[in-house]
Amino acid sequence: MGFLDRVLPGRNAPASAATPRHALEADEQPRSSQAERQDPIEVRIPPLQPPPPPAAPRVDVTQLLGRNLADPFAQEICREYALLPALGTAPARSYQSPSLGVSLLADDYGTVINIFLHFHGDLGFQPYAGSIPGRGGTIPKRSSLWVALGRPDQSTDPNRDRINEYGASDQWRFPTFTMHALYALDNEDLLRLTLRH
Repeated sequence: MGFLDRVLPGRNAPASAATPRHALEADEQPRSSQAERQDPIEVRIPPLQPPPPPAAPRVDVTQLLGRNLADPFAQEICREYALLPALGTAPARSYQSPSLGVSLLADDYGTVINIFLHFHGDLGFQPYAGSIPGRGGTIPKRSSLWVALGRPDQSTDPNRDRINEYGASDQWRFPTFTMHALYALDNEDLLRLTLRH
């Protein structure tokens, strides 16, 4: 017995016993067992799930600055950002949405005076995922902010005090608000943006 006879049994069978494959109908094609099938036509791949729809853009959070929290428009923005009183009872001076990385402070009359956007796990908040106000883009890095917003109006050096260490900070003034950026100790990763009226 030669090599081809071992590899291809029935190679020398009489012509009447073996029917050539091309002579069979499509439905009569010989198939292997169900477990051994590797035919790409028979393998069913589940359809790909479509990607989730893009999130609807939120209202610019800077529109809350200087507004009273009792204002219906301000309440609508608070609902959109899931801002709830920090202590769980109203009226409050501090509202937070840790899951969206946003918090705000109001004065005694309920007027919003500061808005904080938290990045890189600042104070246990999830990173803010929206666009940075003032056309600052979406990348929470110092170099990206400088490219998008230009040179800041004011910059400070990092504080290396043993009690309270933090990185450098920058400040930009816009017509309706001032934005103060605080960076991590590497002076590049954005920790927190503070928006003031």
